[in-house]
Amino acid sequence: MLHHLQRLNPLVAFAMHKQLLLFIAALTFSATARAEASLADLIFMMPKLVLMGIYNELARPWLLAGLWGAAALFWLVRAITGRDAVGELLDTFTYPRKPWINTSSYGAMALLAMATLLYVLVGYALWGAPQRYEGPRFPQHSAQPSQGPGVKHTLPYPHGKSPDNRRGEWPKSSGRLLGQPYLAAGGDTLITLGNPGDEGLWVRLCAADANPCSPLRQVYLSPRGGYTLDRVDEGKYRVVFTQTSGKNLSGSTRAFSVTGDRRGSFNLPLNEFDTKP
Repeated sequence: MLHHLQRLNPLVAFAMHKQLLLFIAALTFSATARAEASLADLIFMMPKLVLMGIYNELARPWLLAGLWGAAALFWLVRAITGRDAVGELLDTFTYPRKPWINTSSYGAMALLAMATLLYVLVGYALWGAPQRYEGPRFPQHSAQPSQGPGVKHTLPYPHGKSPDNRRGEWPKSSGRLLGQPYLAAGGDTLITLGNPGDEGLWVRLCAADANPCSPLRQVYLSPRGGYTLDRVDEGKYRVVFTQTSGKNLSGSTRAFSVTGDRRGSFNLPLNEFDTKP
């Protein structure tokens, strides 16, 4: 075509040549052309995606173990009864018709197990280890690691025995002290308390101007543990804490304000103690 353009008037040939280049560029770089190319790639990839999906499902350990276990059970029944008892039982639940493959139940199950294993081995050679997908993880309001060994509480449990704590002992993991007030709980702010030390902590949330502290909420933090106070109201607070083991040192955070912002949160490591126990 370019050879024929050279025989025309140079200006006409140049204009037609320019239009031809623009037409080719439009086909090559237009959004429609790119979309069609992507669709073609997707169509060619569909068989591979389907085969990989089947491989990921068949490669589940419990599925392979179940198939081989069923095959072994069918053969065991065949060895004990001397006949295809499982196949005869299954025939009672089906309409009388000619089967596609005239085989015994134990033979069919063994064939299915071997075919599945072969498919998984081929898939592993082609695509590598099967993919595993986990469900979304939602944040928890509290982190409750178990209390470490060797922790001995030297501070008596301040609230004694109750229906929620029949032995009157400190909890074995981080958490709210059951049976105690749960106040200032109509907001949206989160306050995360952290215990970086090796002693247990008795933690109280107090109004900033309350002296002595009248606990709005009470929490026990195990060594290296943490807990999150949720739904904290607007206001001004401070956190008072005391070691339940060791020297029973006490401390307090500075006063802080909760503004009621739905996205508001505080992270308070409780690691500054007074010099006196």
